[in-house]
Amino acid sequence: MMIQRLSKQLTRLRILFIALFITLSSCFSCSLYAQVFEFSGSRKKQTLSFTMVKNLIVIPVYINGKGPYNFLLDTGVAQMIITDTTFLADLDIKNSQTVKVQGYGFGDNIEAILTRNITAKVGKATIKNIPTAIFKNDIFDLSSYLGIKIHGILGYYFFNSFIVKINYGANRLTFYSPEANRTFKGAKIPIQITSGKAYLTTQIETETEGITDVELLIDNGSSHPLMLETLHDKTFPLPKTIIPANLGVGINGIINGSMGRIAALKLGSYTFNEVLTGFPEYNAERSTIEGKPRNGSLGSDVLRHFVVTFDYPHDALYLKKTNTTIPKFEHDMSGLEIYVRQGNRDRFYIGRIESGSPGEETGLQPDDEIIAINFNPVQRYTLNDLTQLLKEHDGKQILIEILRGYDKHVYLLKLKKRI
Repeated sequence: MMIQRLSKQLTRLRILFIALFITLSSCFSCSLYAQVFEFSGSRKKQTLSFTMVKNLIVIPVYINGKGPYNFLLDTGVAQMIITDTTFLADLDIKNSQTVKVQGYGFGDNIEAILTRNITAKVGKATIKNIPTAIFKNDIFDLSSYLGIKIHGILGYYFFNSFIVKINYGANRLTFYSPEANRTFKGAKIPIQITSGKAYLTTQIETETEGITDVELLIDNGSSHPLMLETLHDKTFPLPKTIIPANLGVGINGIINGSMGRIAALKLGSYTFNEVLTGFPEYNAERSTIEGKPRNGSLGSDVLRHFVVTFDYPHDALYLKKTNTTIPKFEHDMSGLEIYVRQGNRDRFYIGRIESGSPGEETGLQPDDEIIAINFNPVQRYTLNDLTQLLKEHDGKQILIEILRGYDKHVYLLKLKKRI
């Protein structure tokens, strides 16, 4: 029972970033960059609406003529990933191979099936023979984390096929053929594409190091603002005020570390102050596996303040600020990890509870089922609603009614800003 409970808790951790590194056979890797999405006919661009949950972008994708399926659009991955294990039975998979997947985290390697017998379609654009990894186990449990069914993740092959503009404020995705003669507004920032992922060099300011140049993975598939892991091949110096945190789950297990803030982050002509930052425990193997040294990663909680245009074919990123308000980055103020069990109706449960947090002090426990918030049935809320509610402001009081076994309990939770 303890092992089962630990396993459940690991999959319920917030996935603040997805670090995926797959070692392909020489036959598979030789065509890694050969395939591209293409429009039919003379079409040069298309605009689609997307769903945004916890700063992450979910788009409809058709696989082998079936769908639509919900896929995360993620600059942090190279191969397309299918996380829904039912695809193993539904797809006629040929010319496949089973491999051990190496990831950044702790635990045993995970098995995945690699195949190119996949045709994917986004809007009017189609790609054939896209290299795809299908996991034998849904290790990410993205559906529970986001509160909607997630079938997979699409990354490099889409971004490399087009010039991709993301309007976070309007929930609109526009993609253009690379040869389209377009002028894009905003600050132009050079990027480097390595092993199917985008990187940029910029500056940060911290209380220990002052102004420092850093190289960051651009990871819009991560809901965090910023992660800093290493500096000069050592653990990145921590700020004075931190709280211990589980920062996510990688392929091989949980990623431990701390949450804190840095003084400033500079992107082109824009500067963000008091940026909420995760500091993962340093793992030297990560750079070796990824094949690219970097200091950390830039997430979607920063990118969402812009209209972002990714121009992989020309090694450029364009950032156009969408409003004049000063962004505030807030961490969860309850200490509760909430997830969804999907079935006949969505049911909300408490997973991990951070030590010393308001959630722990209130008396809430892991596996409590939330049935009402402020006297409203929990079904009136989405998981995204609850996430925002629990980081609303310091001192806010929330009545939570829970079911523990067969008994109902009501708790008064008082939010507390800890960072």
